[in-house]
Amino acid sequence: MQNKTAVSSTRKTRASSRRNIQARAKAQEAVKLRLAGATHKQIASQLGYAGESGAYKAIMRELTTVAAEQTPNTEALRQISVQRLDQLLFSVWRDAIGGDQGAINTALKLEESRRNLLGIDAPKQYEARIRVDILSWNQALKDILEIYREVHGDSQEAPVFLERIDKLADDRFEGVV
Repeated sequence: MQNKTAVSSTRKTRASSRRNIQARAKAQEAVKLRLAGATHKQIASQLGYAGESGAYKAIMRELTTVAAEQTPNTEALRQISVQRLDQLLFSVWRDAIGGDQGAINTALKLEESRRNLLGIDAPKQYEARIRVDILSWNQALKDILEIYREVHGDSQEAPVFLERIDKLADDRFEGVV
C-alpha cells in the first residue's frame, strides 16, 4: 500500500501540469519583454513576479530550458550535414584521385566544411591590433591636464600629479610616435 502512495505522490497532477505550462508561457513572455529592452523591474511589474530577481530567474530558467531543448536538434542537424558532405565528397572522390583539378578543389572545400562542422581543426586565433591615434590621445591628455590645472592648480599635489602623468605618457608612448 505504501508503494502505491509513494508512486502516486510523484506523479504530476493536471493542476501541476497546468501550472507548469502557465509558468513556462509567462517566462517566455518575460524573455520577449527582455529582448524588447524591458528591465527586470518592468517585467516583474507587468507579469506579476514578486520582484526583479523573480523575473531574472524566470528568464534565465527559460533560456536554459530552450538551450537544452535545442542541443539535440543542433546535433541531429550537424549529423545530417556531415552525411550530405560525405555523399558529395564520395561523388567527386574518384575524379579528385584521378587528378581532375576541379574535383580536387571541390573535395578540399568539402573537407574544410566537414572539419569546421565537426570542430576538428584547432580553433582559429585572430589577432586584433588597434591603432591608437596618438595625436588624439595626447590632445585628450592635455585637455584633462588643463582642466586639472584650472581646478587644482594651486594645490600642493598638482605638480606631483602632473609630473606623474607626464612620466606615464612618456613611458607608455616611448618610440611609438
